[in-house]
Amino acid sequence: MIANKRILFFLPKATMNEATIYYVDIIKTSFQKSGFEVLVSEEIKDVKKYKNIFVMSAKWCFLVKLLNFNAKVITWFQGLGGEEALITRDSKKDKFLWSCVERFALKFSYLNIYVSERMHKYYLDSYKIFDKNYFIMPCFNKDLNLSSFEISGKYNSLSCVYAGGLDKWQCVEKTLEFYKKVEDKCPKASITLLTKKTNEALILLNKFGIRNGNVKFVELGDLDSELSHYKYGFLIRDNHIVNNVSTPTKMNSYLANGIIPIYTDVIDDFKLNLKGNSFLMLSHQERVNDWVDHFFQFNSFIDQNLDLMKSDILEIFSNYYSRDYYIKSLVEKIYSLDF
Repeated sequence: MIANKRILFFLPKATMNEATIYYVDIIKTSFQKSGFEVLVSEEIKDVKKYKNIFVMSAKWCFLVKLLNFNAKVITWFQGLGGEEALITRDSKKDKFLWSCVERFALKFSYLNIYVSERMHKYYLDSYKIFDKNYFIMPCFNKDLNLSSFEISGKYNSLSCVYAGGLDKWQCVEKTLEFYKKVEDKCPKASITLLTKKTNEALILLNKFGIRNGNVKFVELGDLDSELSHYKYGFLIRDNHIVNNVSTPTKMNSYLANGIIPIYTDVIDDFKLNLKGNSFLMLSHQERVNDWVDHFFQFNSFIDQNLDLMKSDILEIFSNYYSRDYYIKSLVEKIYSLDF
């Protein structure tokens, strides 16, 4: 055990939400099990006092190093700051600034935590900086809700859900285009959009002429209960590097509540780790009409193989989405390092 060691988790308020609290707690627990005293602060001035510091992004690594250069910083790389600046703001200036910050963090961070192997490869290829101290853990924030498999009538209808925002990169319009064609072939199908932007969602349902569409805003504390009633969940994305390296928590939320995911094959980590025949992965190169054909073939298959679907989800939560697995693995990584 590493005795008499302390680590500061520098967690500004803006960085903490439902998606990050669970993930950070896994990292905290791993350091505690490795013999560290874990302290938490929202104040940047406190980083001057500690030799070991956990931060939530390359930006915070850069700022911490400016104030305490000799600290051993553990950096969680949640996404690609530069590429996201381009896709969301079309800002080459921001991309350049982010590239400088990311290069610095990769060079001076002591331990890098990535959300996927593809993200790690992107950074190596982009900056040519070899980081021997790294750890990979996908984004997830929910444990498996076994009771969600037992909801009466859940798998007897084509009940679909989309949970999340309505930003362009989340491909909501393509999702609704796809669903509309499903509804045209099966008038009993339904879709619910769970989002804060209820007015915008209603406009989108009208735009696509969707008849059996609902819009709801559900408080976080009630979200699992709501999700557990749907058969299918949409996670459609375009083929872009930001999506290639990501591991959206939406997938974890769906699977944790017994929802069968319908997703595109652009998220490399999901292609690698969500193996099995009971999820519908669509080719981003195919037309939406092809997706519809695949969907109905898949739906006929899954109706006869619900036990296989349950088995696949249980397997995923025994490793890929296993809190215990990542704590054990990260403890081993911490022991191997010179803190």
